Amino acid sequence: MEDRLDGEIERRRVLKYLGTAGTVAVAGCTSGDGDDENPDDGTDTETETESGTESDSDDGSGDGSAETSLRIVHDTHFHGLMGDSEEALNVANYFGLVEELYENAPDGNGFAVGNGDDLHMSVESTVFDGEHMTTMLNESPISYNAMGNHEFDNGPESFLENVAASEFTWLSANLIDERTDDVFGAEEGAARYAVEEVDGVQIGFTGLAPADADEVTSVGDHVEVLEPVEAAETVVADLQDAGAEVVVLLSHLASPVAEELVAEVDGIDVVVGDHAAFVAEEPVEVDDTVLSFVGDEFDYVGQLDIDVADGEVDDYAFELHDLAALVEDGEVEPHEEIEELLVEYEDELDDELGEVIGETAVDLDVRTDVVRSEESNFGNWLTDVMAEDVDADVAIQNGGSIRSDRVYEAGDITRRMIVDILPFPNSVVKLEVTGDQLREALEHGVSSVEDGHGRFPQVSGISYAYDPDAPAGDRLEEVTVGGEDLAAGETYELATNDFLVGGGDGYDVFTEAEVLRSADEGAMQSALAINAVREREVISPELKGRIDVL
Repeated sequence: MEDRLDGEIERRRVLKYLGTAGTVAVAGCTSGDGDDENPDDGTDTETETESGTESDSDDGSGDGSAETSLRIVHDTHFHGLMGDSEEALNVANYFGLVEELYENAPDGNGFAVGNGDDLHMSVESTVFDGEHMTTMLNESPISYNAMGNHEFDNGPESFLENVAASEFTWLSANLIDERTDDVFGAEEGAARYAVEEVDGVQIGFTGLAPADADEVTSVGDHVEVLEPVEAAETVVADLQDAGAEVVVLLSHLASPVAEELVAEVDGIDVVVGDHAAFVAEEPVEVDDTVLSFVGDEFDYVGQLDIDVADGEVDDYAFELHDLAALVEDGEVEPHEEIEELLVEYEDELDDELGEVIGETAVDLDVRTDVVRSEESNFGNWLTDVMAEDVDADVAIQNGGSIRSDRVYEAGDITRRMIVDILPFPNSVVKLEVTGDQLREALEHGVSSVEDGHGRFPQVSGISYAYDPDAPAGDRLEEVTVGGEDLAAGETYELATNDFLVGGGDGYDVFTEAEVLRSADEGAMQSALAINAVREREVISPELKGRIDVL
């Protein structure tokens, strides 16, 4: 791995800078003694490249006079998935293609980059805590990766461990550690931005996470999520102060949000990546910015070749590579080291998760459009198990925490199946809530059903009717608890998950409730479900008329 990185530097004739909290540091100075930094004014330190040759420009000062071509190979967005080693769409084939495109970049000036959501929300992530993806990304040509929201699904400490183990650089301009006013994970190697010199042209990289990251995942108590426009304006100014002539944003924003952002923020030349799996066959141009969106997971790889002249993107060419088609045509060789890791992890997964733990006598419905809009038999079963576990009157589970988007036919239940449905490390929490708070929570839960939002509430001990065509905030028509009308002044014991208790999916009402049993005392939901299946041996969840869509 070290040899590959050395060759990468020599091939690009690169001088690299990493930016944390507005400072500029020569990359590779890992001793922490600051000898190679300029603390007085933060200006670039001139140095000879590792190849011992000068760059093509006169002095590499970033005066806008140099010209070069470079290739950006993107994205990642794997959601912790590795794919099947026997199928075309897997991480080894993906990086086999990425490496080929990277190595054939014009004049060796290639960058392979990611846009986040790589570590979590899969079966593998629950078992390996994201380490499997970090290990394989380390073997890939990836230089920079943006922080997405799913990096935090197992909590901030888990992410920090993966950042520390990464041989590439995680970037974010808007995920800030309030304790240090620096990018989260700076001490472990993360940065707000980075600058590399290619043929005398300074290329800057940064990343942005979605504005609602603190709602949709578990960023913890110390991460501040800056509004993307504000963060972009600040980091672009810092990049320009560091000499960057071309700014590349590794974006984990939804494509419409990214387009709005570059229309408002000057100085971003290239945007790669998306938050919502949008695929564009050609880049989108907004003002002077080129935006490339190639979906998520293993379907496509983006190749964006850009020409830079006089400090600006002069021209570009784009190619969208269909991985499955290329593998079928025999045009892709898997990445050898990553393929070996993939097979090793698969074997370990089979040992861990292949065990049959029980049986379902009926089909289990966890389709996304069901759990986010109507009653699901699995949602009923899960919330019943939660309420029983903590001896609560009622239970609420956000549909977005129920995954895998399929109907499981009646038959054996394995550990893999449960963890696939419940991939997040959420724990059961018991709260005391008033009738008013419970109504507010349910009203919030149905407020974005037309958007398929994950906040939609699956319930136990509760029956409710709602009108999806009514204005948000006024959709509930009827709510009963234990067969009786919900009483505003009564208190109820509620079982839910710690993600919602922390205000996740916008359930701020739960942050004000009294905690009767904390997450530290509660069981992880996947483990609770596995144990419940084992104890019952056979389950047969039913629809019970708990949710009525008017």
